[in-house]
Amino acid sequence: MILMMNLPHILQQAIYLVSTSLLYPVILLLLGMTAFIVVEIGMFSCEWLARAGRIKRGDTIKKRFSKNKKNKPKDLETGVLDVKALIDKDEFEEGINVLRDCTSKRFVYFFLDGLLALKDKKEEKTSQNPDMFSINLEKLLQKCDSFITKRLERTKVMVRLGPMFGLMGTLIPMGPALLALTRGDVDTLANNLIIAFGTTVVGLLIGAVSYIVYTMRRRWYDDDMNDIKYICEVLFGGE
Repeated sequence: MILMMNLPHILQQAIYLVSTSLLYPVILLLLGMTAFIVVEIGMFSCEWLARAGRIKRGDTIKKRFSKNKKNKPKDLETGVLDVKALIDKDEFEEGINVLRDCTSKRFVYFFLDGLLALKDKKEEKTSQNPDMFSINLEKLLQKCDSFITKRLERTKVMVRLGPMFGLMGTLIPMGPALLALTRGDVDTLANNLIIAFGTTVVGLLIGAVSYIVYTMRRRWYDDDMNDIKYICEVLFGGE
């Protein structure tokens, strides 16, 4: 009987202990996500410079910022038509190298590297399944799409987790803050409110920056896949 009467108080204390014990892990997670976002901003900036033609794969640090407008990628449509003629002449590798000079997009480079790896398999298809090259090409496209999805997942998760942990960091200190208010402990109340408001700001910052990076990258990578599909259609549409 006594246990039943004290059960609400016991449950209340249990919930209070569990929630307050989560405060410091939540703060550590928010700090870790903040560091992650700082790294992502650096990687995003480098990728933006590469896509703008200021940085090209294989460049040294001294050359990265010394490129002028003449070194910007050539027109992809014109390049693909030239490559089509080279491939028809059985100059596959030379054609791929021409395509590298027609783009500065990350996953298009990845696709071109994959095409070079498929070259030997294409030469072997006469002794195997005649459709093997088309199958491997489709698998390469799926692999590119999978890599793009995986690349976007990190920032996409941060868009949700940042505000969620920020809200947890806001609500957890409110319990001790209210208890301090009933006791007239102004210092404890102020410290808990500082933590509550600070975690809110950090969580929203993580979510906002992650959303901007995710949105920009998704637009870039959609454009990459459009270029990849265009290259496949022009070069191998009949296979």
